Order: sequence, then C-alpha cells, then structure tokens
Amino acid sequence: MTNVNLYATLAEFKAFATARGQTAGTDAADDAVISDLIGSVSRYIESSAGAGRRFYPSIETRLYDIPDGRKVDLHGDLLEVTSFLNGDTSAIDSTNYTLKTQGKTPYWQIALRDVSTVGWRYTSAGSSEQALSLTGWWGFRRDYAQRGWSSAGTLGAAITDTTTLAFTASSGHTLAVGQIIKIGSEIYNIATAVTNTITPVRRGDNGSTAALHDNSTTIYVWNIQEDIHLAVLETVLGVNSMRHGQASSGKITVTAAGMVIRPEEIPPMAQKTFESYRDIT
Repeated sequence: MTNVNLYATLAEFKAFATARGQTAGTDAADDAVISDLIGSVSRYIESSAGAGRRFYPSIETRLYDIPDGRKVDLHGDLLEVTSFLNGDTSAIDSTNYTLKTQGKTPYWQIALRDVSTVGWRYTSAGSSEQALSLTGWWGFRRDYAQRGWSSAGTLGAAITDTTTLAFTASSGHTLAVGQIIKIGSEIYNIATAVTNTITPVRRGDNGSTAALHDNSTTIYVWNIQEDIHLAVLETVLGVNSMRHGQASSGKITVTAAGMVIRPEEIPPMAQKTFESYRDIT
C-alpha cells in the first residue's frame, strides 16, 4: 500500500543523505524500503505526541457539548474554521466568536465574544450534548496562514470529474511523490509524478471532497512543521545507516506489517523534538 501523509518525501531524504555523505541505500532499488521507513517514522511521531495530534492537514467535523460559559475547548489542533453551527443548526458568524491560541496556530479553544449577538442554542430535541458542530481544517502547523501552504504550480488542464485520479500540472511545477497537496479544498497525497502527469493515491483525501477544478487553478503543497521534518530525515538516515552496517548500535524489527521503529533507534535530538510536541491535554 502506498504510504500517505508523510512528513518527508523520498526525494528530500535522498538529497539529505547525499549531503551528509551517505550514498548506500539511496538508489532506486531501496526506494520502497526508504518510503516505508519514512512512513513508519511519521506514524511513530504521532504515537509519541498522543491525543490524536497530527502534522498533516485534514478536514473534519467535530461535535461539542454546549459549555456552561462562553468557551469551548476543542481538544484538537484547529487551523481554520469552515463552518460553526449552533445547536439549532444556524451558522455562528465569525464576528460572534474568537479563536484562542498561544501566539500562533493551531487554535485550541473557540469562544463567543462578550458582545456576541447570539447565544448557545439546544438541538431540536432540547439536548445540549454534541449540539455544536465545528467543521474546519485540523492539524499541527505553527503560523499556518503564512507558512502552511506554498504554491507548487498550476493545473495544465481542467479536472472535469470527481473520480479520475491522474491530472495534468503545468510545466515548471515542483510536485513530487509523497507530497500532500491541495487544489481548491480538495486534498491529495501524490503517488506518482511523471513529467506533468500527477497521480494521487485517491480523490478527496484526508476528509476532503472530490471536486471539479478549472484549468490554471493553483496547486498548493503542504509545508510540514520544519523541526518535525528535519527530525524525520535524521531518524530515517540513522535507521537506514543501520541497515547498511554504518551504525554500531540499535536494531530494526521487520514484521508483516512493516518496519517497527523503537525509541533506541531515534537520534537524541530528534527524540527531543518529538517529545516537545507531546499533547498532554
């Protein structure tokens, strides 16, 4: 199965390894193994962070009970709001609420303003449980508005249905296998990129909805949190070195489910990075 929601691409790893003098295991024969390593380390980070923390974007609808006061704890990393519905399904406009954060995204709380013109409303059944509905983009990315996405090119032809996988990018694009991208509000994980023909793993990935897209629409690539990205590359480099006898300690376990990464195989600085993102809420 193709790895998805990776925190580094195969091409990025090869450039990183070559710059550090490691050439063993960076040829095409090892591509599948290295891709699996990147996937395993990406998932290891998530298990270390706990509480459902993810460093890739997804579109989700989450339900909340009506609180005693004005504030709703999100229990997740919110990047932007698509819609916020009251218990009676009426939309709560952004002028009536604020998003709380510790300086920069992600947001951890949403609260009605003290001058809000609306209040919480129960469901049609008179219930306060899971009455509020918040749809948005979720994931961990600091300074999301400025650094979350960057342009990687444009469509070279319109996407005219919601089922065909392959699409055409314009010449000069910077799309690569393993990237997470978006066109409009549709998210894709790139499986192959051959010249200007890009094939994703599936349409409407990560909770998004497959849609039609006009020719020349901008294609955006997701920018992984920088220190997480570097820590993944360092970890994969270390484990790959072990595979080729270039390290004196650590072990790799290969099971039917793939490679298993353990703490002793993680470089100390990378482990500190992973631990710094642990969600203790």
